[in-house]
Amino acid sequence: MSVLNGNTPRYGIYFSPHPGSLLYELGTRWLGRDAITGESLEPGLPDHLHQDEWLRVTESPRRYGFHATLKPPFRLAENLQLEDLQTALHDFAAKHDRFEAPALKIGSLGHFLALALSERSAIFSQLAADCVTELDKFRAPATEEERIKRLRDSLSEREREHVMRWGYPYVLDTWKFHMSLTGSLPVSSLPPLEEHLQNRFAQVLHRPLLVDSVCIFHEPYPGGPFRIVERAQLRSL
Repeated sequence: MSVLNGNTPRYGIYFSPHPGSLLYELGTRWLGRDAITGESLEPGLPDHLHQDEWLRVTESPRRYGFHATLKPPFRLAENLQLEDLQTALHDFAAKHDRFEAPALKIGSLGHFLALALSERSAIFSQLAADCVTELDKFRAPATEEERIKRLRDSLSEREREHVMRWGYPYVLDTWKFHMSLTGSLPVSSLPPLEEHLQNRFAQVLHRPLLVDSVCIFHEPYPGGPFRIVERAQLRSL
């Protein structure tokens, strides 16, 4: 991997439903961008939700693509290439069984709205934890500037420990599955948007979530749009 500079790419290990599935279609359509093709999509907004408001509330999750984070974005460690990570992801997936997670729900996490699980999933938490630990040799250490930036946030002692060890506060025991649908919003903006999203995603709520693959998402440069560059199938039962 090249020396850290302003164009150094990052890679995240994410869950994203298969293209062609209803969940993928609904999620990418709402965010207005397909992370596989990079194509911009028309969201099909109702009359009461204006285009400029939608652009504002979805700006951050649109850049990241429709996903749930398993291992947060990282730069590759020295002397490692994307091809090494791709091979390792397939090896990782071959050791983990596909499974059904609890049903999805629309909920608020702090000041943003997301798809969350209706109840905790121990097997999903373990998959995310294994991603963090087993693939950590591919992560370049966080810079001092990055650590300081992370530690400025209001974090628990445990979350601060995770920043120092893993480069990110919300991993392992502090990880929570979520697929972001908005950025951070004023509290007053949440109820009407939540009602719209409840209706919009109604067909995929209250049914088990199939988790059968893991993906590498690629950020080509800081602030750039993430794209899926690899999908590895989990082991069939």
